[in-house]
Amino acid sequence: MTLLDEFGPDDRRLLLQGLEAAAVLISTASPGRKEETASEGLAMAVFVMDGAADQVAHPLLESMIRALNARAAAGGTFPDYVKLVAEPDARARATDTLQSAVAAVDAGATPDEAAAYRAWLLGIAVAVAKAGKEDQGFLGRGGVLVNDAERAALGELAGWLGLEAPAV
Repeated sequence: MTLLDEFGPDDRRLLLQGLEAAAVLISTASPGRKEETASEGLAMAVFVMDGAADQVAHPLLESMIRALNARAAAGGTFPDYVKLVAEPDARARATDTLQSAVAAVDAGATPDEAAAYRAWLLGIAVAVAKAGKEDQGFLGRGGVLVNDAERAALGELAGWLGLEAPAV
C-alpha cells in the first residue's frame, strides 16, 4: 500500500499535476472555442472527483483525491484550465509532466497502484476527449464526439502508459 504522503514534495506535486496534464494533452490535440476547452477542464474535474468511490480500492488514488479535496476546502487555488491549454508550450509541458509523473509513480508505488494511476490518467483523457463535440460547422452543426486528433493523442498517451488505446 502506498499513499501520496509517502512521496517527496516534488513527486507529490508531479503525481497531482499528471492528472491535469493528461487532460491538457487531449485538449491541445484539438483546440476549440474557449467554451469547449472549459467543458473539457470540467470533465477532468468531474471524472476525478465523482469517480472517487471507484478509487477506494487503490490507496494511492484515494489519498490523491483526499489531497485535492483538502486543497479545495482550504481555499487553495487550481490552475485556470483554459489558460493552461492556451499556453504555447502546453502540449510539451503536459508530455514532460506525464512522463515524469509516471516515472515517479513507478519508482515509489506498488506495481498495482502504479498500474491504477496509469489507468486513471487514461480515464481522465478519455473523459476529456468525450467532453464535447469537435469539428462543428456553422452554428454548431455536425461534428463528432471524438475526432481523429484526439484519438491520436489518446493512442499516444496509452502507448506512454503501456496500456491499450481506448476504442472511442
